[in-house]
Amino acid sequence: MNDVPPEIEKARLSDAISALKIRDFRRFWFAGLVSNSGGWLQGIASPFIMYQMTESGTWVGVSVFALMIPMALVGPFAGPLADRLSRRHILLVCEIFLGIIAISNAVFWWSGVREPLVYVGINIIYGFANGYALPAWQAYVADLVPRDVLMNAITLNSTQFNAARAIGPSLGGVLLAVSGPGWAFLGNGISFFLVFFTLLSLPATAPSPLAGRKDSQLSQFAKGWAYAKTQKTIITGYIAAGLVAILGAPLVQVHIILFSEKIFEVGEFKFGLLMSTYGIGAVMIAPWLAAFGTRFKKSSLLITSLALYGCGELLLASTKIYYVGLLSIFLVGCAHLVMATTTNTTLQLFVPEPVRGRVMAMYLMVFTIGAPLGSIIQGPLADQFSPRWVVAIMGCLFLVAATLFAISGRATAFDFDEART
Repeated sequence: MNDVPPEIEKARLSDAISALKIRDFRRFWFAGLVSNSGGWLQGIASPFIMYQMTESGTWVGVSVFALMIPMALVGPFAGPLADRLSRRHILLVCEIFLGIIAISNAVFWWSGVREPLVYVGINIIYGFANGYALPAWQAYVADLVPRDVLMNAITLNSTQFNAARAIGPSLGGVLLAVSGPGWAFLGNGISFFLVFFTLLSLPATAPSPLAGRKDSQLSQFAKGWAYAKTQKTIITGYIAAGLVAILGAPLVQVHIILFSEKIFEVGEFKFGLLMSTYGIGAVMIAPWLAAFGTRFKKSSLLITSLALYGCGELLLASTKIYYVGLLSIFLVGCAHLVMATTTNTTLQLFVPEPVRGRVMAMYLMVFTIGAPLGSIIQGPLADQFSPRWVVAIMGCLFLVAATLFAISGRATAFDFDEART
């Protein structure tokens, strides 16, 4: 396995956007920003209407579970499919389906449908379609840039997603306050069609060397897992991702709406601002991480991010002051970006090319299984014991996890590159 490329080791602020100099990637990046911002319009409208209809954290958790579990279920098929077929063609089909599904949310809401199960059902269909789009989206990045800037493109792709976390909820909060949830759903639907037309203008991908393979997708997936489970670095990344998904993801998906309604007692706009602060924290820490992250061991970044996640959640649980809540969500956003980027980069550098797609597909599956699992557990607990107590316990568990990673030496598996240099 090769050492970390010198251009990554020497990365500075001036190098942080080098991949955007490539025209096709730049257009794809901005299309992704539009699409993910639209996704967050729906991301705040969906829990908002679910709580308005039911006044139940359990139902909010169920809606998240229905959205994300299908994404995990199709992972063993979607990952290998993205290696066999044209990723651009997969995305073109998925964008059309996702756009229609998102607009159907708006149509049902404007038609006066107020049955929670209807929207849960739409979330299930949406999740299946998104599950096929996500691996193709991640892999298509590699089709648009040369290998020497691939890591920069991956980092920018992550930054774009988190920038959307800042933009989408802010716009969504305004739309909820001024026009209602239907317009947020419609905005998400329109964003998919904008991406569709951008993809039409991008180059077709070359035929995959796996296109002629006769073995099943499940067989390919099983071989990828057989390799991954023998590698401590990969398993460490999966464990860290699982912790963030189960303990941390419900903060955004379930608890922010509960804190807005029950603790801070604020309206739609401030709810949207609270959601967007998560993305703002991630975007603001990203340039520092790109410029100076390589000066620190990856194990240190991993442990610190888990601890910061816990501190942010404990701060949120300890306050009834809205602006202190904003600060706590900002800290969690910073922690998430550091953890996700460190883990993603470590896995990308560690795994050999033939199993890269399947290893990363499993990494994404950890999130798409863990997040709804955490939501379906934490939603009812928040109804029973209050969201403050649940978030406080999750914060403590984060600090315990960070301590165990440090004293057990598990995190040092991320330092494989430093150990060889």
